Amino acid sequence: MILNLLLVLLLQAPQVPLPPAPPVSSTANLTVVVGLNDGMKLTVSDPEFTGFIEGRSTDAVLLYREKDFHGEMPLKTVSRIEFGLYKRGKPFPMKVLLHSGEQLDVESERRDFMTLRGRTDFGIVTVRHPDPVSAPLKLSTRKPDRKKDLTIQYLEFPAS
Repeated sequence: MILNLLLVLLLQAPQVPLPPAPPVSSTANLTVVVGLNDGMKLTVSDPEFTGFIEGRSTDAVLLYREKDFHGEMPLKTVSRIEFGLYKRGKPFPMKVLLHSGEQLDVESERRDFMTLRGRTDFGIVTVRHPDPVSAPLKLSTRKPDRKKDLTIQYLEFPAS
């Protein structure tokens, strides 16, 4: 028994320190430049999207359709999204410019809105497109026309 204990102690390998963790790449946090309709620009870091763009930061995807083709496009591949004119009950038309230089004319898939939430120099902001709270409230049996409630003109995704 003592011999076994001595063998265990002698055969133990010295502890080797673990290598340092790899540095977090700059692509781990996505930065988005939001161009608003009034000409103002917001730089949002670590954004969280809901609506026809779903997900958080670099894992977010654009849900789109082009004629009969439905797809999901990672925002990592997108350079700029320009929003077209809103028509009640219709998907948003968008021009999507990829980092490769290719331009796609697509429509939003499933939902007719998008919400962006993230950090700016001013604190945490939430931007809705269209913004349902900017219009005066009215009782109606019809679906509201959000044409005048549009807030975002474009989204830019600078290359990291």
